[in-house]
Amino acid sequence: MSFQFSKWALHVLLFAIFCRAQRLESPPPKKPDCIQACLQRNTDCQTCVRTLSEMLNAPKQMNIPFHKAHDGIPDPAIALIHHDFMDRPPFAVPTQPHSPHPPLVDAEGKTHKNCPAMKARSKVTGITLHMPYTVRFYRGGKIEFDCHWIQGTPTHTQLIAHPVDSPWIRLPRTKLMMFTVGDSRADVWILNSGIYIDDTEYMSSTSANPADKGGAIGNKWLVVPVPHKLQSSEWRIEQGVLSSFLRTAKNANIPLQLNFSNLPDKKDYIEIIKGTPMMQYVPALLPSVTLTESVMPKDTEDYLVLLSKIHNGGDYRLLGAHDKGAYDVMQTYQLKKNDKQRTDKDDRPGHRRLRQSNPANKHKTESATASSMHAEL
Repeated sequence: MSFQFSKWALHVLLFAIFCRAQRLESPPPKKPDCIQACLQRNTDCQTCVRTLSEMLNAPKQMNIPFHKAHDGIPDPAIALIHHDFMDRPPFAVPTQPHSPHPPLVDAEGKTHKNCPAMKARSKVTGITLHMPYTVRFYRGGKIEFDCHWIQGTPTHTQLIAHPVDSPWIRLPRTKLMMFTVGDSRADVWILNSGIYIDDTEYMSSTSANPADKGGAIGNKWLVVPVPHKLQSSEWRIEQGVLSSFLRTAKNANIPLQLNFSNLPDKKDYIEIIKGTPMMQYVPALLPSVTLTESVMPKDTEDYLVLLSKIHNGGDYRLLGAHDKGAYDVMQTYQLKKNDKQRTDKDDRPGHRRLRQSNPANKHKTESATASSMHAEL
């Protein structure tokens, strides 16, 4: 039995080394010296098991090579810049008079950047792709491409006669292509981004299967729109799951959906400018998930009731039909001149009592200001 275990472990080790040796741009990891000795002694070594697990699983940090069709193609990006105030819609009339920067509104506070979950989404190291060229899609089926890789940036024109079954286009003097799959209206396109990605390292994991076309479990690439950015009403990015760029000949494609019904009557075409951030490929290890409904734990329900009380609400379980909900203005991010308002809020009946009943605040002195008390709740 021990011989069979050692033989199996040796096969696992050789498979791991073989897979990681396929990385084209970085050297294979160094094999720890103790693995072979532990195999020979048939020793249960946690360090060896952990090392083999890390070698077979997805790397925690990857350096993924990419290539470009032309020097003028915008580089893919990893870092994601959060949206700012001017990306957001105006105030709903008539709650506030709208101006670019209302005097009492802090622009930073108007973004979801204040939410930890939104911050984390901005930190996800997905691969952001940009529009590789300027293109105009006309209502009547004509498509114009500005070919910046050709001197003088000539315009290439392609006319699509509707209805059409799955057209395929390659632009002149380039590898760049675009096509549709089973669409007769020619408004759902797959665009070559001009970026070619080698994800061999990511596919070295045992939970990866580059040939898993249509699969949704294991090491995958999520196809998602660029987050925290208002998208055009005239086009959008479809979402999907890619098993590996190795399955698409390393093409990082852009799934584009046009929406001519939202095109203003005075406009005859949808234009997307070169360099426009289009989408992200986000690496993710996807498990199989099932859902089972259960009764909410009492601790969770009690927490939600206490949260309601802090914000001028009551216990709906006791109030019953008399419960009217709750409304509060937390005054934490938006308003620049809210020191006086914070003080007024902290002086409301019951607010100090809530703070004094919290054991974590017993060390606070009676001279603590109402503003600081509110900030620490």
